[in-house]
Amino acid sequence: MSAVLTALAIIFAILSYSMLNIGFALEKKAAATLPKIEEQSTWQNLKNFLTNKTWMFGFFLVNVQWVFFLFALEWGSLSLVIPMAGVGLIVLVIFSYFYLKEPITKQEIVAILGIISGVIIMGVTSSESEPTYSLIEMNDFLKQTTAIIFIVVFTVIMIGMVLFSINKKISIAGILYGLASGVASGLGVIFTKAVTGGFDSSNFWITFADALKNWIWWIYFALLLLFNIASTIFLQFGYQKSKAVIVSPLFSMASLVVPVIGGLVIFSEWSSYSIGIIVAKSIALVLIAGGILLLSIASTRETEKMVDKKEIKDNSVEINDSEN
Repeated sequence: MSAVLTALAIIFAILSYSMLNIGFALEKKAAATLPKIEEQSTWQNLKNFLTNKTWMFGFFLVNVQWVFFLFALEWGSLSLVIPMAGVGLIVLVIFSYFYLKEPITKQEIVAILGIISGVIIMGVTSSESEPTYSLIEMNDFLKQTTAIIFIVVFTVIMIGMVLFSINKKISIAGILYGLASGVASGLGVIFTKAVTGGFDSSNFWITFADALKNWIWWIYFALLLLFNIASTIFLQFGYQKSKAVIVSPLFSMASLVVPVIGGLVIFSEWSSYSIGIIVAKSIALVLIAGGILLLSIASTRETEKMVDKKEIKDNSVEINDSEN
């Protein structure tokens, strides 16, 4: 049964990340065809987005994927689930090729091969009994000194990068906001894992009702929301301060590294493995992280090209209108 749950964790993680990336791609495609937000009233913007079927379907995928992600974290470890983000990006590349008619570049092919190699190594070296934890066990993990230090240190780093950017108004502010957003997202994933400790997939509704009665579960849930909201806000500031092709890869890297390290430090996920397995898994993570970095750069470049084309088209329309 444990092997089945591990397989389900991988499948649900891939589904979650695939839905997330495709949803974002659909939202971007739809947004690029809509009138500029700053030139429309709030009501008109809402109407434009909510009546656009492509954007609404993308929005639906982005939000529904959380259900799959929660179950993936319930059944699998952080170090197993989070790297599946690389497979989600591969699905996005394939989707973009067939639906958005975007060509696959040599850089993307190299990235895809790296991610596939890393995922294969990660799967082969994974234990057949990925641990699952109850809410009580989660509490025991998170109240350890190492867990508290890990969370506090990364929270301070995140806040420090944001404050430094605000006070100094430095040229690398976009970079720091991108990293801060990724750190916040990674911490949010750790508390998402804690939230799933209140669930048991075999008795979901009963355990869910019990979790709602436990005050510590609500703290984990509040921290989950807090870090994810902070991540979203910091990312938008990063996009305003620097190019997306710089900010997005940094966000992707930090949001991968922080929860994986958290899984090792807080939940001791690799403690039962031999040195050889740990080395193999480390190589797999490097391959996946490198692939994600390359795909993130390629994806944001395509987005910027799409925006540039829309701006050129809009400017051409304005010039023709003024001439007429």
